[in-house]
Amino acid sequence: ARRMLGHGDAIRRVAEQARDPRAGSLRLGIFPTLAPYLLPHVVPGIREALPELNLLLVEERTPDLMRQLREGTLDAVVLAGPLTDPGLAVEPLFREDFLLAVPLDHPLAGQETVDPSVLGDESVLLLEDGHCLRDQALDVCRSSGAVEMDGFRATSLETLRHMVASGVGVTLMPRMAVDRPGGPGGVATVEFTAPAPHRDIVLAWRASSVQADLMPELAELLRSVPAPLATPA
Repeated sequence: ARRMLGHGDAIRRVAEQARDPRAGSLRLGIFPTLAPYLLPHVVPGIREALPELNLLLVEERTPDLMRQLREGTLDAVVLAGPLTDPGLAVEPLFREDFLLAVPLDHPLAGQETVDPSVLGDESVLLLEDGHCLRDQALDVCRSSGAVEMDGFRATSLETLRHMVASGVGVTLMPRMAVDRPGGPGGVATVEFTAPAPHRDIVLAWRASSVQADLMPELAELLRSVPAPLATPA
């Protein structure tokens, strides 16, 4: 009986979305290393532009977001690309650069810019498996000859920051996590020389979604991140 009630709720929700995508509910998923830094910049604009839309926000790791999107639990997700799932429609949003985070007394702390190759001499702290930022940072490490520090994998960017501040190693931090009130306390951040390591952020939804017509407008609102935090796609 409980399963039938849940199925009935899902049918009513789809019917509501089909009648008026701008006035129904939309469940939007975002991954943890972006959500707390992006949402303050874009949610007010979304609520102003779409006042009748009931926006429900879900923060999960990328594998869980993808599963929930395919299952229909989520209507759209903000992810780091590229995505190649043939059942999904994808709209590029923006590019977010990475910065190097080092202890305050590190020799690189006073530099204006550094080449990614300097990572080859460092022990790099990374997030645990399941975070897309880990995969992106590993790509940078491989191309620069850097080595991940053995025996430590962080659960959050804040944990990484504290470990860097303690002098354990260095890490990569997304710009939005750096350029915010209070900043990344206890660490120094250094820009990479161009072309800087970065991540490409996209909006994805099921190609068959009854809310597909709403997604380009939502994508435009999600791009409203002030420079220099991100570069629009």
